[in-house]
Amino acid sequence: MSVQDGLRISEAIRLTIRNGQISGTGVDQDGDFELLGFYTARSQQVMITRRYSRTTEPSQEGVGIPYDYQGYWDGMMVSGTWRQRTYSNMNGPFEMWPDREEDREELRIEFEVLELSQPS
Repeated sequence: MSVQDGLRISEAIRLTIRNGQISGTGVDQDGDFELLGFYTARSQQVMITRRYSRTTEPSQEGVGIPYDYQGYWDGMMVSGTWRQRTYSNMNGPFEMWPDREEDREELRIEFEVLELSQPS
């Protein structure tokens, strides 16, 4: 689940976080997307770029346009700001979190393990 511009958005995201690298895929009301980015354990900073590979628009006009998400993981969710690289005036705050408590706990454990394995 996420909140963007004050609207709750239902989305399904599959993320892999390994050695500070984030990759994944997902789907929301706008279409299918891919995610690439990184997580810095020391500062808990998260930076992700989302690109749609298919959209719900018949023209497929939004395919490939990068959306940058920069925020911080607080143990429960990632919050920060997003912006579309093509149109810098398209931006705003966002929050993302696991929908189910079990997923949140699993993500917390995964981040804790990553933090322990990061060199100081």
